Amino acid sequence: MAMTWIFHDVNEAYSEIQIAKEHFTRWEETRNGRALVFQMPVLVTHTQPYRRVLFDAVRDANPFFHYMEAIWMLAGYNSVRFPAYFASNIRNYSDDGVVLHGAYGQRWRNTWGMDQIEMVCHILKHQPESRRAVINMWNPPMDLEVDSKDIPCNTQIMFRVKDTLLDMTVINRSNDLVWGMLGANFVHFSCLHEYICGVTSIPMGDFHQFSNNLHVYEGWEDKFEYVQSDWYVKNPSFPRWAFNPTNFDWVEAGEFVEDMGTGEYQCRILRDNARPMMDAWEEYKKDDLDKAIHICGRIHDYDWKVACRAWLERRAARRQENGGQRLSDRRQPL
Repeated sequence: MAMTWIFHDVNEAYSEIQIAKEHFTRWEETRNGRALVFQMPVLVTHTQPYRRVLFDAVRDANPFFHYMEAIWMLAGYNSVRFPAYFASNIRNYSDDGVVLHGAYGQRWRNTWGMDQIEMVCHILKHQPESRRAVINMWNPPMDLEVDSKDIPCNTQIMFRVKDTLLDMTVINRSNDLVWGMLGANFVHFSCLHEYICGVTSIPMGDFHQFSNNLHVYEGWEDKFEYVQSDWYVKNPSFPRWAFNPTNFDWVEAGEFVEDMGTGEYQCRILRDNARPMMDAWEEYKKDDLDKAIHICGRIHDYDWKVACRAWLERRAARRQENGGQRLSDRRQPL
């Protein structure tokens, strides 16, 4: 038996499950400290997975990191250098400071000598009724009884055409609600979902997240806005580039990762979203928040533009509260 929920966007899911955890969890000790753990597996269905930007100001999710990590994964990389530029904490999960053992993108495209994304797309194009469209991230020889800081939490992705729409189910062995499930995981998996829909020309259906162990770590059990963001309700239609072959080239994305976004790019995702995000981030790293906020105006996708500006404006407000002193804003970067 599993607990089940259905939501229309990530913001609704985040606040509602945070409230629900007060009734369905108990404190348990984990290797990362105490956590409130749901006592049954959890299945969450998202009916509009492209509504992927989390606006909760208390959670303060880093939109730059989330968007760039999705690009890094779709390009098939495992090097820690690129994502660590936006979230330095991620280096703590690298065993050698160079690569991430459990990097999903690497496993999607390269680990078994095959591109699983390409193969799944081929199956769905030619046999849309197939039940064998599966992408694996868990590799027993690599992951069972292996001493690594980065063992995959999400283990398998399954696709199913239902009523002419492509549903995606992600299986998860252990998921943190705040940082994983409805944080970074929601963004990169929904982008993968959208990309495969684009390649196969099958419209996007539901995104299901199944977690065998959903939890919230101590210190974050009550850090969320009880009034959920209704941004997507108020903006049902807004400018955005979907992650599809028209707008996104995964080979060019590899170039973006390799040269840290300093080149000129043709595909819209990189040219109109990732490149201005990179430019804004560089100004943020230089501590020029005004210029960084201004550059965010160049971001095409309106939800990401709003999120990036808001994230930077919160830091500018904190600086003003502290008498203009530079702040250590990267302590919770993900």
